[in-house]
Amino acid sequence: MSENAYAQEVCYNLRGGNRALLMDAFANIRKEDFLFPPPWKVAITTPGYGRRAVLQDAADLYQDMLVELVHEASINTGQPSLWAQIFNWSGLKPGMSVFESGSGLGYFTAVIAHVVGPEGSVYFDEPHEKLHDKCRENLAGIKNVHAAYDGAALDRTYLCYGTTTVPAELYRNTKLRGQIVFPFTDDWGHGFFISLKKKKKVCELKLGAPCAFVISRDYKNNPYTNDFGELTDMAVDVKFVEQALDDKVLDVAKMIHLAIEAKSHS
Repeated sequence: MSENAYAQEVCYNLRGGNRALLMDAFANIRKEDFLFPPPWKVAITTPGYGRRAVLQDAADLYQDMLVELVHEASINTGQPSLWAQIFNWSGLKPGMSVFESGSGLGYFTAVIAHVVGPEGSVYFDEPHEKLHDKCRENLAGIKNVHAAYDGAALDRTYLCYGTTTVPAELYRNTKLRGQIVFPFTDDWGHGFFISLKKKKKVCELKLGAPCAFVISRDYKNNPYTNDFGELTDMAVDVKFVEQALDDKVLDVAKMIHLAIEAKSHS
C-alpha cells in the first residue's frame, strides 16, 4: 500500500476542515522513523486482514495497524484511524500549542507537529523507561517539537493512556476554549474518549469514540466510576471543577459525579 493510499484509508471517514491537513500529515510522516528496528510485531485492523503478523519490510507498515512497542506492558503505537478521528474531532489546526503525554516513540507526535506547522509548538512526554530515550531521539530533529514543557499556555492536550484524572498543571495552563482530550476509562482500560473544553463559567465535556487503552501507571481507582453509564455531553459548572481540583490533579470522575448529582437534585 502506498503512503498516499494509507493516508486515504486512515482519514477515510473524517469530515470537517482539517481532513486535508491530516491526510497530508499521514502521507508524509514515515512510520518506520518512529519505531524500533524490524522485525515489527503488528495487529492489522485493515478490513480483510484482522490478524497478527511479523513484518520486515517498511512498505508493509502502511496499513491501519497497531505496532507493538513494549510487549510485557501491552504498549503499542495506537490505531492510526482512531487518532486521525480524535485529532479531527478535537479541531487540531495550524498554529496551536499542544502537549502530548504518552508519546510512545513519537509517531503521532510527529503527525501533530506536521499539522500545527512552524507557527505551532508541540511538547511531549514519554515516561516509560524502554521508550523515553528513543522517543526523544526520534523527535530531536523536528524544530517545533520540544521535550521540555515550559509551562506554556496550551490549545490542546492529548493524553494517550486510560485515566480518570488530568494533571492539575495541564488543566491550569489550558487556554480558555482550549481542550484536554483523553481516554476516560475504568481500571480495565475500557471507556470513551472525552474532550474537556475550558471556559470561564463552565467546563464543556463532550463524549467521543469508545476505546480501549493501557491505563496510566498513576491510574486512580475512583469511587465515582459508577457514573460512567451516565456519561454524556454536559456543561460542568466551574464550581464543580474547583471542588475536584487539587495541587496535583483534576479528578475528572469526581467532577462528573458532582455535576450529575447536582442535576439529579435540581
